[in-house]
Amino acid sequence: MSITLGSAICENTEFVQHSISVVIYLAVKHEDGEDNQSSPTMITSSSFGTHEGKEVTQYTLKNNKGTVIKILNYGGIITNILVPDKNGKNGDICLGFDDMKGYATNGPYFGALIGRYANRIANGRFTIDGKTYQLDINNGPNALHGGKVGFDKRLWDSKVVGDVLELTYVSADGEENYPGEVKVTVRYQLTEDNELVIRYSATTSAKTVINLTNHAYFNLAGQGSGTIFDHNVTINADKYTPVDSTSIPTGDISDVQGTAWDLRTKTNIGEVIHSVPGGVGYDHNYCFGKTGWQKYMARVEHPSSGRFLEMYSTEPGVQFYTSFYLNETGKGGAAYEKFGAFCLEAQHYPDSPNKPNFPTTLLAPSETYLQTTTYKFGVM
Repeated sequence: MSITLGSAICENTEFVQHSISVVIYLAVKHEDGEDNQSSPTMITSSSFGTHEGKEVTQYTLKNNKGTVIKILNYGGIITNILVPDKNGKNGDICLGFDDMKGYATNGPYFGALIGRYANRIANGRFTIDGKTYQLDINNGPNALHGGKVGFDKRLWDSKVVGDVLELTYVSADGEENYPGEVKVTVRYQLTEDNELVIRYSATTSAKTVINLTNHAYFNLAGQGSGTIFDHNVTINADKYTPVDSTSIPTGDISDVQGTAWDLRTKTNIGEVIHSVPGGVGYDHNYCFGKTGWQKYMARVEHPSSGRFLEMYSTEPGVQFYTSFYLNETGKGGAAYEKFGAFCLEAQHYPDSPNKPNFPTTLLAPSETYLQTTTYKFGVM
């Protein structure tokens, strides 16, 4: 069935039903149900260590163009994305860790599948049908990315179905204090067009809130290559949601025109990042049109390597984050520094459960949450 979501500036139509399925593809499915590419992607698997006594598996997806994407069944984490530069040399553009020791804590949420609620909920509190639910506070005064043990820190069931990696997880009623048992499926597929399409669906046994995303950190020069000041960004949005001092939206949906948030034309990140009010660069939600249809959201380019990344999604928003708080030792001992990566996180707006004018994140037992997000990699 389909329902109409709450809207302010942006109208949003959400498709819902009764369970949670998260699907990640590297191919776009059209309305007629057919994939845009048939992909001969090869998927292999190997052990990535253990977590709480259980084996963690790393799956490697490789297409005929030599693109390689590696994904864990722990947290649905994308650990590696190897794509060619303009000279045909592959480089890993995804930040992460070398082993499970790093991912077991994973403070930055490198590459992770985030849920039940991506981004922030003010004071960790929301109300459904007159009942208030109190979540753990794990980010200043707020709840962030699903709680202390969100979907990013769970071991998912996994299987390979043809050229698709499928992950499933059942989130128990009351897990992290969220109501309802939620069932999730995630599928990852790699095409010859070097598209990573992330397709989500979700159902629940009781009314709950849901907001799912992937938290990959990208540096198109290669992970550990310093700041992203030499990257150019375009975000195809007229509106954004201003935030307070704790990064909670004020409730306004504002024009980007004439502000540091106006990235509608290609903009060098290094030239504008220090002009963003607040002093921490970009960590803001951009507003798009209706939910349920695939929209061109963003493009990031790295002129020196020739690499670009484009993003498309059925979600009403995207969080553009330029990693001000990054300070980690990553893969191969690389030093990940402030402004050393960017994230493009497809999402509903932060704190939507407490903002009735935002697109709704409420999911009922008769409904199904659906999302498709595509990352396309290429060379200019």
